[in-house]
Amino acid sequence: MMLIISFITLTSLSGNAGGIVFEIYLNNKLLLKQQYNKVVSGSPDLQLGEANSNDNLRIYFTSCGQSGKTRSVGIRDENNKLLKEWTFVNSNSSDLSMTIPVKEILALQKGKPAGSLKLYFFSPEQFPNGQILASVQATKKANVTI
Repeated sequence: MMLIISFITLTSLSGNAGGIVFEIYLNNKLLLKQQYNKVVSGSPDLQLGEANSNDNLRIYFTSCGQSGKTRSVGIRDENNKLLKEWTFVNSNSSDLSMTIPVKEILALQKGKPAGSLKLYFFSPEQFPNGQILASVQATKKANVTI
């Protein structure tokens, strides 16, 4: 009987197991954390300015507790056209972050309507069509805002 109660307790506590978890940082500053389709911290609307052009976005992404073997992050426009994709191989180290230079994102934003770019995660095994992470907007403000 105790074994059954223990099993029920453990499975009810792990009800979110198998979900999508990701975090997006500007250098070391957390901009967005989402767990199981719920924003935990920050906003899914990232605003990047020219003052951030020497900074990097670092993205951590897991699904079902795994980061994926071949991973990529891409930018799509308002017509869902893939403008650029950064590919990352599975790391042997404990750092599974994917790093993207902000200046490359800002260059893609030029001439596009505000808020038209979307940041996606791709994995051939789990998300071949991509999983949207956030929208990206260029701003003239001095720093990134949330």
